[in-house]
Amino acid sequence: MEKSIGIVEFRSIAIGISAIDKIVKAADVRIVDANAICAGKYYIVFAGSVSAVSNSLSVIREEEEPFIIDSASISNVYPEIFSALFQTAEIKEWKSIGVIETITSPSIFMAADAAVKATSVDLVEIRVARALGGKNMLIINGDVSSVKESIRAGIGYPEEKDFLVDYRVIASPHQDLYRAIK
Repeated sequence: MEKSIGIVEFRSIAIGISAIDKIVKAADVRIVDANAICAGKYYIVFAGSVSAVSNSLSVIREEEEPFIIDSASISNVYPEIFSALFQTAEIKEWKSIGVIETITSPSIFMAADAAVKATSVDLVEIRVARALGGKNMLIINGDVSSVKESIRAGIGYPEEKDFLVDYRVIASPHQDLYRAIK
């Protein structure tokens, strides 16, 4: 299992597609996800060792900086990040719900990483700007105090970068809400 991921969002689809080739040629990394997203952007998530991800991210930042909207790397990535991204997370018990909404894909991954590392919460879903008007969302589940603390931790990066749209904690969701977000 890879120890690190890199996430880059471009303002150009063509640049994003060509960046995949540069990223995998720069170091021994694997493309986890790459897609055109709303508002004519392109994002790439890639994984590998900490040094490989760092090297690929450095190369792409140097070569394509004018086209990069946001980029980030996460070391010691939790496997829950991948489950939430591919909507395969298994939630044993639904409790309180937390939602974070951002305007860049790297910022939602940074929010998810901070949230899951802050307390014991489940990452339900990471949705990246597809059919969301260019926005991204994270849904977490857990006891209300853990959700509140994880949301506080999760909004740090997006708030600092001015990429935070909004966030909410729903302490006692109605059963219909659980069905709606599954």
